[in-house]
Amino acid sequence: MGLTLEEFVGADEAKVAEAIIAAAADESAKAVKGDVEAHAQVWKAKSADERSILAAQAELWATRHAGHRVQCPACGSRALVVGGPVSAPVRKLEEDEIVEKQECLPSHFECIACGLKVNGLSRLAVVGLADRYTNTQVYDAAEYYAPAEDEWAGYEEDNNER
Repeated sequence: MGLTLEEFVGADEAKVAEAIIAAAADESAKAVKGDVEAHAQVWKAKSADERSILAAQAELWATRHAGHRVQCPACGSRALVVGGPVSAPVRKLEEDEIVEKQECLPSHFECIACGLKVNGLSRLAVVGLADRYTNTQVYDAAEYYAPAEDEWAGYEEDNNER
């Protein structure tokens, strides 16, 4: 058709597509499979009690931190991927709350149960964790639209000019 990727899907989407294409073409990222396998072997060597305690800690940790919850490729516990936004946020009013959703592309993975960490989109793609995710924030409508608090509210006006 003679169109560039940017003309076909838009500038923002083209940047994301180029990052994904570059990640898929990165042959050196395949070394992460060895890291995953090493962490999986260490995980299997732990006792069942220790694995259940670590998995419970990972479950709790993953719910209290910001990011997208996924399953660890080495141990199967709950873990997090975090990344940056790839689209503009979309806000909707739902009852008394503002719900803001924004698509993100992951750049870092961490599992506290087995200790596996993976950085970079290309390495995440090799282990199947490079899919976009939606970051959702919920705000109270009254607080979201409330005027900013006056930082000088407790002080008297100091106007000496006449």
